[in-house]
Amino acid sequence: METPKEYHYVYYSYEEYGKGYIGSRTCDCFPEKDINYFGSFSDKNFKPTKKIILKDDYITREEAYTDEIILQKYYKVVENSHFANRSYQTSTKFCVSKQKAREVGKDAYKNKTGIHSYTFEERSEIGKKYGKSGSKKAKELGVGIFSMSECELSNAGKKGSKNTNSQKWQCLETGFVSNSGALTWYQRKRGIDTSNRIRVS
Repeated sequence: METPKEYHYVYYSYEEYGKGYIGSRTCDCFPEKDINYFGSFSDKNFKPTKKIILKDDYITREEAYTDEIILQKYYKVVENSHFANRSYQTSTKFCVSKQKAREVGKDAYKNKTGIHSYTFEERSEIGKKYGKSGSKKAKELGVGIFSMSECELSNAGKKGSKNTNSQKWQCLETGFVSNSGALTWYQRKRGIDTSNRIRVS
């Protein structure tokens, strides 16, 4: 089976006892092999040594951008002292446009794509793990990433990717079954409303 030449994924890179960073990436190797990339951050004091791949089954970079935008706005990464992000991502460049993020978020919600393809429980779990307001408080409480060993963090990233890829959705118009990202691509290519789907597993 021929493999894609490009892979797109959303990640969370972080210092072991410090700040974190949410971003997206396109590479020409499997995401789990892209071990030396931690982000295009401008904060020179941010020194991440670890990375968790949050999702990696995107067909296009635009789909990865969508989730990156949603996550960055949800956690208010520019205002949140836990994050090293200094600006918000849009589909074309970095900026602080709230309107653009709202529009992208509304479209993703309507079409049940990107982060909105997760169940409520899965989104809640992501929030618990990566949404703490500050690394100092999280460390004191022993919650989020500070409650997990390096092995557990690695397993969490693998498990999250496995769970996402194992979700199967069916097009209600043609009966085609695939994961959320692939089904979105399939429906768009055929002019089918991407909300015309149902989760089957």
